Amino acid sequence: MSVSLPIRVLHLVPKYIRPNDLIEDCVNQLDPVRFHSSRCYMNRQPEGFVSPAISAVRFLGFEPGEINGFNPRIAFRLKQLLQEQRPAILHCHRHKSVFYGVLAAWLGRRQEVKIVVSVHSMRRSRTFFRRITNRILFPRVSRILAVSEGVRQDILRSNAWLAEDKVSVVHNGIDLEKFPLRNQVREKTGWPVIGTVGRLVQTKGQTYLLRAFSRIIKAYPDATLLIAGAGPLLEDLKQEAAGLGIDSKVRFLEFQRDISTFLQNIDLFVLPSLAEGLCLAVLEAMATGVPVVATRVGGLPEIFDHVPYGRLVPSRNVQALHDAIMEFLSMGDESLRLLGVEARKRVEEAFTLQRMAHVFEEIYLQEIENKGSE
Repeated sequence: MSVSLPIRVLHLVPKYIRPNDLIEDCVNQLDPVRFHSSRCYMNRQPEGFVSPAISAVRFLGFEPGEINGFNPRIAFRLKQLLQEQRPAILHCHRHKSVFYGVLAAWLGRRQEVKIVVSVHSMRRSRTFFRRITNRILFPRVSRILAVSEGVRQDILRSNAWLAEDKVSVVHNGIDLEKFPLRNQVREKTGWPVIGTVGRLVQTKGQTYLLRAFSRIIKAYPDATLLIAGAGPLLEDLKQEAAGLGIDSKVRFLEFQRDISTFLQNIDLFVLPSLAEGLCLAVLEAMATGVPVVATRVGGLPEIFDHVPYGRLVPSRNVQALHDAIMEFLSMGDESLRLLGVEARKRVEEAFTLQRMAHVFEEIYLQEIENKGSE
């Protein structure tokens, strides 16, 4: 079957968070000759927003409170947009986009549009309400894309009626130009500097890192722990650090826009999460040339397992976390830097933004071909 080019692809996202996030970066990597890409966000356009030259952007104009819960106006506004743009592919990111995307296509009788869904996290199908809505929505979806095999298996376990070949894996990728290999020589104010990035919520497990670090500084009294991220547990974690007697050694940096600079200034990255899909922060650390200690959850074993530049430990296990960190630190600064170069190569081989975009392109083409053969 001959495919008419360019193929119109509309990416639907609930909320615009910040410029140059993974979705925007990936959309801008799609071949503009074969694909006409645009993005739609349900919220209002933020002040100071500058529309990028590469892909068109549309905001539906709803306030955050209007997006939470069910709002039929979103579905009708989106139905109008589908009628205006007439995309061949509607790529929905996150569950709320799936809900409104499927509903809008049904309201507009747009049966010809192929709906593709990206699932970014674990345990997104475990609640009773989510399983019920999935049973209604997923039969109207052409393809479900999981960011890791761990997420794929989670989806299939929670939705046993789904055909296995309907759920594919597309690993996250990062823009290597944004995360250059760290300098071999940097000014040291103390060694080692251990860092982590993530929202300050229970699933990210920072409490276990604090407890492990309280033991680390007994062997490395000049050690520093940098925690980048904002969230509701900030004050609780600060109090815990004080209770452990390590508050002078722990810096809570809150949200960091420039993660690359943060990663350039640490010696070891630690991710103590209780659940992950495929963590971008781990890939960004590896691309920067920083060895990683992480928990064996979700898709993390797919990034590294039994490799010299990474260690995987059970979640919630303070002793295992401590031992893995100590094993790396005992190697010394220069060895960690050499291991970091190997970590960078792993990202270059399998987790680039360009590779991710290429897989999306192939899936879009497959769906268009399938439409022609129906």
